[in-house]
Amino acid sequence: MTNKTVGRDGDRDATRDQAASADAAKDVAQYKYLVRVATPGVLEQAHREAFAALAPEARERLLLRLRLDLPEDSRPTTSEPGQLARAAVAAHQGDQGYLVRMLRRPGHGVSEGRYATEAAAAPSGGLLFAGSVLGPVAAAAVASDSATHLLEGFDNSPEAAQLSAEVHVRPADAPGGGVWGGGGGGVTAMGDGGGGGGGV
Repeated sequence: MTNKTVGRDGDRDATRDQAASADAAKDVAQYKYLVRVATPGVLEQAHREAFAALAPEARERLLLRLRLDLPEDSRPTTSEPGQLARAAVAAHQGDQGYLVRMLRRPGHGVSEGRYATEAAAAPSGGLLFAGSVLGPVAAAAVASDSATHLLEGFDNSPEAAQLSAEVHVRPADAPGGGVWGGGGGGVTAMGDGGGGGGGV
């Protein structure tokens, strides 16, 4: 195998990695948008589907975290996806950042079960982030049929703007506000003067 061939293979691998990273970032951004705009019913259905797709060990980790965080009368009693979804969405109603934090670090603060033992033996913080389920839950939740119609507004959202340093959200009352300068607010390219070609 020549150096040139090795170089091409390396370039293809790098391109695939970059594409996968971009897809994962978009899934998380869409998920953050979803949890901001969806009704509790839609959120619960989307999370029931997402949690059902997780490995049993991951659902057990979520169960322990929810049992730690929630008051006794709101805690799930099993790792059944429906119970986890109801408890997680209920917690989200009182703390709009809870779902993302909990999914990113499901082992944080857990002091029962075998996962607590693993965490104590791991380097500081290592296992907690290694056990993150934010990516797979986000991907499954935004793919849910119950969430599809809500994502139609994603492209003009602050969450979409955060995907790129080259876009920003222009307030609706700003001069030329709107994706196409129409006054409705939205995401536009940095440096766009409000004309036609800069919207995202």
